[in-house]
Amino acid sequence: MLGYVKNLISLGTGCVAGATAATAYRCYERNEQLHAGSYVQKAGDYYQVLGHAWDFSRRDFCVVFRPLRHVDAKTDSHEAHVLATSDILQFGSSYEKVSYADLDTAAKASALPGPFWKDPEWALPAETSPVAPGDGTSSGLGSRSHQERPTKRSLS
Repeated sequence: MLGYVKNLISLGTGCVAGATAATAYRCYERNEQLHAGSYVQKAGDYYQVLGHAWDFSRRDFCVVFRPLRHVDAKTDSHEAHVLATSDILQFGSSYEKVSYADLDTAAKASALPGPFWKDPEWALPAETSPVAPGDGTSSGLGSRSHQERPTKRSLS
């Protein structure tokens, strides 16, 4: 009988040690993802940049970001929101890039680990870059591209 008890204690100890190691690794992994994120600040408020997205209404790329605080509607400014978009050029000149370490405690608590999209076939950079005025984009729309040298269209 004592042999069974010893085996159960060994099994239980092994399970606890394994679960502890797995939890510690997941915490480390989450912390690394949070530190690798893209953050900006404007007028003392912090935001997390989620990436660049194609805006069908503008027919160009925009930056998608989220406030790291609660945002209510503000008269003549914006509605209450949890995600926002902005023109990339305007965004770059209005918001200052900061690191995760620069965020205040409340902003750190609101930050989410990324990445925020997954496409195993994606081979292009995650961020877009401006296309030279005379070159054009692969689609013929917009002023930015994920491609360093957009594809030239040879067929109409």
